[in-house]
Amino acid sequence: MGPLHGIKILGFTHFAQAPAAMQLLADMGADVINIERPGTGDFNRTTLVDPEVLGGEAPYFLALNRNKRSLTLDMKHPKVKEIVTKLVQEADVLISNFRPGVLEKLGFGFEAAKEINPKIIYAEAVGYGSTGPYADLPGQDFLAQCMGGYTTIVGPEGPPLSGGTFLVDLYSAAMLANGIQAALINVMRGGGAQRVETNLLSSALHLQSHEFVYYLNTGDPPKRPEGYSAQAHSVAPYGIYQTKDGYIGISVVPLHKVALFEELVGVTGLQELMKDTRACYDNRNAVYPIVASGMVKQDTAYWLEKFQAEDIWCAKVNDYEEVVADPQVIHNNIIQTVKHPTAGEIKLIACPIYFSETPAEIRLAPPMLGEHTAEILGEIGYSATEIDALQAEGLF
Repeated sequence: MGPLHGIKILGFTHFAQAPAAMQLLADMGADVINIERPGTGDFNRTTLVDPEVLGGEAPYFLALNRNKRSLTLDMKHPKVKEIVTKLVQEADVLISNFRPGVLEKLGFGFEAAKEINPKIIYAEAVGYGSTGPYADLPGQDFLAQCMGGYTTIVGPEGPPLSGGTFLVDLYSAAMLANGIQAALINVMRGGGAQRVETNLLSSALHLQSHEFVYYLNTGDPPKRPEGYSAQAHSVAPYGIYQTKDGYIGISVVPLHKVALFEELVGVTGLQELMKDTRACYDNRNAVYPIVASGMVKQDTAYWLEKFQAEDIWCAKVNDYEEVVADPQVIHNNIIQTVKHPTAGEIKLIACPIYFSETPAEIRLAPPMLGEHTAEILGEIGYSATEIDALQAEGLF
């Protein structure tokens, strides 16, 4: 039995960030129940399915959902609330990566959940922060790579490139799992319910702590080496496109909006090439230059306004200077200044896990070598005389 045996987790999840977090906890022994929509379930159940391989099961869903039990419920049915209420009463943790406000509308926001279960850990995996200027925008790994500056450090010098995997999703998932476990320990010590949140944007910056701390404290932006990286399973028009004044990332165009997208971009030929998800994958190399030919005709701000109004998923590609000045990054307070004994004031990427009752904080600057040796030895019972003797003997 894993270390989390006896912990019960209730999930309202799909895609990658929250499912990956739940899988980590499930692998450690937690009993994980994920509520899925009847008939369709998790989006990843239908992603890149080949009926002749794996019995028609989706590899992406298999990758993130072991050690779980699946429960299908129509959350809009009037009798479901009683079922979910009972599940929340028995759960230790509730996890969701729905857009902010969705569970509140269903009657299971944090305030409602903690009335049902005063010790519930209410964990949310969101796009850019549950509050702030981007709270209502669709959150997705690729878009966070764009907003968080990551696409400007991938591959050779030249146009921005996406990472070769959904690294921000999985990194943020690990942060969420870590935060959940910390919150559970707080309950065991007598604490009560609290929200735990991670978002892709803060996690993207935290993932780049080496590069960002170097840039923040030297002013020298990263210089990319030779090489190439791209997401192997991208589905058109997923990619980075040059605009009149910069670059924009486009990740999702709903199939029922392909004709509208074609009209907005001012091109032709996309509807046949993007008639279904498989076609978007098979024809992606033909789609990209068509889309690119239209994107260069307008500024990035123009495209952001047009696409976001139609729920076409997109993001401005930021370099590090733009990331630091981004209003959502500033709102999230992910970049913080601390004093170092020799370096003076330095800027660091803070913890990307947000707790409502036990907030994380930077208490100590990065230590000098051996800075706390005597302090720690004293805490475990050594006297000052004994510590001096140990030092004289060359133990530290």
